[in-house]
Amino acid sequence: MSEAPRPFPSPLTASLLTMMGAFFTTAIALMVSDWASPTAAVGIGTVLGLGCAGLLGAANISPPHAERVGLRGVRRRQLLPLLMLLPVALLASEVDNGVTALFPTTGAAPVVQETVEKLSSDTRLSLLETAIVAVGLVPVVEEWFFRGVLQQGLVARMGAAGGIFVTALFFALGHGAGLSQQAWAALIAQTLVLGVTFGYARHKTGSLLAPILLHIGVNGMGVAAMAAPQLVAVPGYNAPGAHTPLSVLLPAIASVAIGAWLLSKETVPAIPVVRVVDQGDSYED
Repeated sequence: MSEAPRPFPSPLTASLLTMMGAFFTTAIALMVSDWASPTAAVGIGTVLGLGCAGLLGAANISPPHAERVGLRGVRRRQLLPLLMLLPVALLASEVDNGVTALFPTTGAAPVVQETVEKLSSDTRLSLLETAIVAVGLVPVVEEWFFRGVLQQGLVARMGAAGGIFVTALFFALGHGAGLSQQAWAALIAQTLVLGVTFGYARHKTGSLLAPILLHIGVNGMGVAAMAAPQLVAVPGYNAPGAHTPLSVLLPAIASVAIGAWLLSKETVPAIPVVRVVDQGDSYED
């Protein structure tokens, strides 16, 4: 009988997979940008780029594969805590605003104008395209790659806190594209907050569906805020203003804190250890 295989991936391997996924995503998005809109190019690049890197990583995960990746459902009692975590979108946005206020962005106007000129002139079609990519495609692919393939191995090697944080850091760095160094720092800070929240939900529920639902909700809030700012306008989030007012932030903080506390009561599902024996057979502890 041989020893149980070491958890995959290691921090180094996870960083290489992240760089590979980011490279593939960017390269594919650039290749299709001549005939696709910027939004569609990002969607295609994410699905194919992270998908290829994720498949390479997933092939090396030791059994039982489904349990390690988190292919299980969310329990009914976990839905309320997940719903209460959704205001983390406002908190992440405020972190973004704070970084931007400390390091004002300069030289972004020409890039913004160029991007706007490439966008579809049909607002409804553009909005539908954004919703399909940001709500329907990106959350599923990104969560499968980061919280499915990477986090399970990093948590096994580094413990829950270290594995969740390092996965969130890779998640943030994988989004590291900005109009300037200041905008890049703001984006990294915002995405890191979201990544830690998604990772915590994934760990406590044992289900990949939990961060996918959270990611869909957060992105859906962003699309809705962009589509109908006249219905709900929050300064610092989807309306002019340097910072979100405390009257909005304090309830958001309370909701996220209670949701996290409720999830903390959940018992993390155990994953059986599969050891390889002679003749290529295996058994579970």
